[in-house]
Amino acid sequence: MLTTATLILAAALLSAMVLNLTIKPEFSRKLTTAFMLAAVIGGLIYYGVGFAEITGNLLLSVIRTPMCVIRMFIGVNELSAIQGSTLVSTDAGLILFWLIHLLAFYSMASAAMITIGAAALRYLRFLLARRGDLTLIYGINESSISLGKECLAAGEKSVVYVAEQADPETVNTINSLGMSVILGAAAVASEKAVLRRLRVRRRKLTVYALNPVEDQNLFYALRMKDSLEKAGVPAEKTRVTLPGAVDILTPMLQVSDTQYGFGYVNVFDSADLTARALIQTCPPWKLVSFDRDGRCLEDFDCVIAGFGRHGQAVLKSLVMNGQFAGACFHAAVFSPGVESQAGYLEADSPYLWKEYDIRRFDADARSVQFYNYLEKKLQTLKMIAVCTGSEEMNREISDSLMLFLKRKHAQQICVVQCGESGVRYQETVGSPIIQTGIYTRSFLSAEKADRLAILLNSTYDTSDRSDWDKWVACDSFGKMSSRASADFIPAFIHASGSSREEILKGRWNPDKNMLAVLGETEHMRWCAFHYAMGYSPMRNEEFERNAAEYIRLQKAGIPCSVKIAKNADARTHACLIPWEELDALSERENSVTGRNVDYKQLDINNVLALPKLLKTADAEEKTPKTRS
Repeated sequence: MLTTATLILAAALLSAMVLNLTIKPEFSRKLTTAFMLAAVIGGLIYYGVGFAEITGNLLLSVIRTPMCVIRMFIGVNELSAIQGSTLVSTDAGLILFWLIHLLAFYSMASAAMITIGAAALRYLRFLLARRGDLTLIYGINESSISLGKECLAAGEKSVVYVAEQADPETVNTINSLGMSVILGAAAVASEKAVLRRLRVRRRKLTVYALNPVEDQNLFYALRMKDSLEKAGVPAEKTRVTLPGAVDILTPMLQVSDTQYGFGYVNVFDSADLTARALIQTCPPWKLVSFDRDGRCLEDFDCVIAGFGRHGQAVLKSLVMNGQFAGACFHAAVFSPGVESQAGYLEADSPYLWKEYDIRRFDADARSVQFYNYLEKKLQTLKMIAVCTGSEEMNREISDSLMLFLKRKHAQQICVVQCGESGVRYQETVGSPIIQTGIYTRSFLSAEKADRLAILLNSTYDTSDRSDWDKWVACDSFGKMSSRASADFIPAFIHASGSSREEILKGRWNPDKNMLAVLGETEHMRWCAFHYAMGYSPMRNEEFERNAAEYIRLQKAGIPCSVKIAKNADARTHACLIPWEELDALSERENSVTGRNVDYKQLDINNVLALPKLLKTADAEEKTPKTRS
């Protein structure tokens, strides 16, 4: 009977120990700590009481007790020294004595196994990270870890994090997810030894620089660029994505005829990404209705609370995506000190304010003036975008707004929070919260985020290069233009009363009336984009000068690159006129060039290209190409 009980108890203890080693590391560490604490307390009691009873010498007991407790953790016991103590005079006392020693020895062994196991796992992950294409992520934080997991899910098997330092818990978490970590100044400096360990010369390299301190991302990218050049890594095998100003950073990092650089540089602005996320989460076209010809039946009326970086990016994005034939765009901006905040945007994009009904109010979104304005707009307002620059403030204002709209029975008004982490949207009070983060592969990977834009751009480039090479060669304005056009495609589909699935099946045959309406919508969208980018209508005098220069070059037999209707340097364009005036402009230009340009038909052609564009994108998504 005693033998059976011994075997059962021993098996139970062994099972418990094995279970501890198989559970998640954070729980295992907590359990080990609890065992260690219990062993220390139990050992102090047993040996303290035992020595005091046996020797009767307090000083000797105080000295010997901690020594014996320490020896417990390496498997040594001093039962013989306290054999006469009352605590070990019974079977129960002896069982507890040995249990305490077991806990001590096990906690030490467990701690050692956790440490050794974590080190072994880190080494194994690093060995695995030396194969296949390499994705390097600079900066360890919640957003970058989420991106890494998304990369793994997309089949990028070699994901390595680089940072100056990180806590062991985070490193173990990353390792357990299937990724690797390299820490230290040498890793951040992209030193030769680090790149050699990663075998970068033999692999395609994608770098995401996502340190919360934005300047550090540029420094890291520059150091990486120099190290890659010294290592002889072909530029076409490399890519980098980082936050910043595209027109400033791209020339510093992109390979060119005069400098080594990354094969592709993707510079993003977090505010612009948030504005783009807004259009994907809660687009204007979802908040209005259309007739059978695709003409909008309601104006798009919105409010923007806050006018810092995010508020301004959201305004521009809503202007570009809130244009529909048959409707007008209205916006009200509420922000303390709004006049001082709007200076650059008004100077850089003056016609944004001249062409659209955008009013500014020097008031907080918690003010009486703000709620008085809402009272008057409850029947026509479509959206309130909260962009204060503070996630906490966004939440406070939005919660109040949701309750206000509920009590006013105006819950059809969309309230969206826009901030550094992305977009947060809740249809009604108590409904599920929809969150769209921006530090994801969906927004940071060009192949994923810009798939349609890349295809659109290729239609304007008649060279025999691949679609991707055309995209790499495209300037920042061209990329932004293609992105804006691609982001509006769902609006055309919805306005036509169709769906993406129906179009992919070939069931999309808009009649002449609908094509004219959708063409007008495309022209309005195009105008809004150019106004947001700082363009203004071309004056008659400039058009005449361009026409005269065109004629002079033609007569002289000189190849003519003059665009009569456009001046990119001055940011002027003759097509920034109402839809109804395009026919006259076409005739005017054709009388000079002898060509047969039809600006209305060009807009309509962009609409007609939708089925082919969607089918190509769908085919590429199902059979993604290996990047060159």
